[in-house]
Amino acid sequence: MVRRLRSLLPRLGNRGAYALEFALLTPVFLTLVTMTMEIAWQLAIGAGLDHGTRVAARWASTGQSAPSGLSNSQYVARVIAQSSGMPIVATNLTVVTEAFSSISTLNGSGTAGLGNAGQIVRYRITYQSNALTPVGRSLVPNGLFRHTTSVVTRNEPYAIR
Repeated sequence: MVRRLRSLLPRLGNRGAYALEFALLTPVFLTLVTMTMEIAWQLAIGAGLDHGTRVAARWASTGQSAPSGLSNSQYVARVIAQSSGMPIVATNLTVVTEAFSSISTLNGSGTAGLGNAGQIVRYRITYQSNALTPVGRSLVPNGLFRHTTSVVTRNEPYAIR
């Protein structure tokens, strides 16, 4: 194939050589551009997820309760999706919260939930994001990127209701 292309070059002249180079390099260039777009998009999703998780943890650490009809985990997922600044879908979020009595017990297993006043709470958030580009879809299984983030906070000393 390469020998055949080389034999065409003298007959085509410079104009043909430029066309051939363009034809060979364009797919490589476009692949690099789309990979850059995909990486930037997934980094932005991750940053938005981190921000949304911090906002949700701040809401939960004040001892407020979720609006009627929603569990605390559902409301935390909604707050993350709304405050992330990205098109994060709350139903694609997995929220796991564990409450601990002190920092020293953080390595063990805690009690499920948002805890009580003064307790340490660990938020583990997982989000499955669709790939933005065909190149991204070909890089990961099922075209889904998995983002995870974790935040540890201490609940405020609010009055228990």
